[in-house]
Amino acid sequence: MAIQVLDEATIGKIAAGEVIERPASVVKELVENALDASARSIVVEIAAGGRECIRVRDDGLGISAADLPLAIERHATSKLRRFEDLASLRTFGFRGEALASIAAVSDLEIISRPPDAVHGVRLRSVFGRRTALEPVAAAPGTVVTVRDLFANVPARRSFLRQESTETAYIQRVVGACALAHPEVRFELVVDGRTVLATDGSGSLENVLVGVFGAEAAAQMVPIQPTDDLGDQARPLRLEVHGCVGLPTLTRSNRLGMLFFVNRRWIESRPLGVAVEQAYHTLIMVGRYPVAVIHLELPPGSVDVNVHPTKREVRFSDERAVFNAVQAAVRRTLAQHVPAQSVPSVSFSPLSPPAVQRRLVLADPTRVSRPVIRVEAEEKLHTDASPTPSSSASGERLLPVLRVLGQLHGTYIIAEGPDGLYLIDQHAAHERVLLEQLMVQYERAAVDAQVLLEPLVVELTSAQLAVLEDYQEELRQLGFQLEPFGGSAVAIRAVPAVMHRRSPNTTLLAILDELASGGRGTSRLEALAISTACHSAIRAGQELTLAEMRELVRQLEECTAPRACGHGRPTMLHLSQQELERQFARR
Repeated sequence: MAIQVLDEATIGKIAAGEVIERPASVVKELVENALDASARSIVVEIAAGGRECIRVRDDGLGISAADLPLAIERHATSKLRRFEDLASLRTFGFRGEALASIAAVSDLEIISRPPDAVHGVRLRSVFGRRTALEPVAAAPGTVVTVRDLFANVPARRSFLRQESTETAYIQRVVGACALAHPEVRFELVVDGRTVLATDGSGSLENVLVGVFGAEAAAQMVPIQPTDDLGDQARPLRLEVHGCVGLPTLTRSNRLGMLFFVNRRWIESRPLGVAVEQAYHTLIMVGRYPVAVIHLELPPGSVDVNVHPTKREVRFSDERAVFNAVQAAVRRTLAQHVPAQSVPSVSFSPLSPPAVQRRLVLADPTRVSRPVIRVEAEEKLHTDASPTPSSSASGERLLPVLRVLGQLHGTYIIAEGPDGLYLIDQHAAHERVLLEQLMVQYERAAVDAQVLLEPLVVELTSAQLAVLEDYQEELRQLGFQLEPFGGSAVAIRAVPAVMHRRSPNTTLLAILDELASGGRGTSRLEALAISTACHSAIRAGQELTLAEMRELVRQLEECTAPRACGHGRPTMLHLSQQELERQFARR
């Protein structure tokens, strides 16, 4: 086949694919343009997850009538004059491709007016075909409207996810921009409803409330300033600041960790590892911290031109940056964690799965309060003393175990006929609760815990999306949730297995886990696994001998006692033969 030069339309669509991946990419590019224009107020409005319409309004410097036609030309920019300027770059956009790429795959309209202009100017480009400029009445600043995104690229449009998911991506972008610029007022309007707003006061703490919610923001502390970030960091003139969550604030995925380099939001797996290592031994394995990390360093020490979307950067000394971030976070945690009061949680002996109960708490926010009423007690089995579990062939799945004690408040030590067993109390309890939930569901006798007063909790867009997708499964497992205006939901009832945990934090953790994919052969099983995990007793929780015996007894009744719902083992076995070999008895 002969070599030929591609036509401009094809070139534009290909280039757009490198920069514009989804509606959130459009929002990111337009917001960054507004920030480069010194905007102090930015309003983002979207409809149908950004497919139908994206509008970004700012009060920045605007674009003159002479420059506006050039704004949608490829490789046209006001932020770069020569290649050497990249070494001292302090703006967000510099490639000159964002507006050109957006114009190639959408119906684009730009209305802009510099503060000293008498009127504004409107430019429209319909999938790359530009119309003539025309004067319009407009306030100082710029309004960019993007309609019918990817309508001329059906293949790319078909890869977009459902509206709620695309909205969640957009909310994450706007939230990140707000965290990078607390001095700028941000507002995100989704289908006519404001879902995120910041006051532009310059306070990062205020922005944390708007992005993460008041409850999470209350568990975040500022990174302590320090002059001792390591010898390697000094030549870089590196500064680390921001906020990190206390170990009480965790997520089931890494989305709660955000990193900024000279106010540019980036993705960095190495920096994520640095933060996770700083929390080592402070949070449970499989949970991830919440952190907003700002790095300030000379532009020449970081290369922002390694990815078309500027999503990734390269540091001149990766190891020094890694060590500095880890040291700053660890030092901050060391100053705050010892001062934390350890919550006192009372633990009642576990109820056998044969008994269905309705539990009502005196105070839904305090799981340590005693149960004040037990209703509708009903025996589902007639056997007074359940026997240990067995397989379909009648073979016992676990031997009879005798509990000896507890190790580090985490592992139950038990003796069996063939050696020693170490039982992970959290994994074991998770397995017990999972099977209780599934048995109750199969028998249409789900045990719900009704709260004396509804508990209202604010959800993120991602959590709302999961809530909408799992409405039926949540109801089937005993959740009773009602909309409470905006992004809030009222919790009226939860599965009875959750009575040891705070309903609001547990629900948020479950929704976060499901948003990251969950685990299970069905949606209902994924929900049941997550509910059991976040309702089970924790590692480090002291148990009495009677409580340990009851937990082991219930584990013996399970149909799959050797692993929790996530696949982690519930126990380890040290055989009699191995003990004798280690002590040189054979």
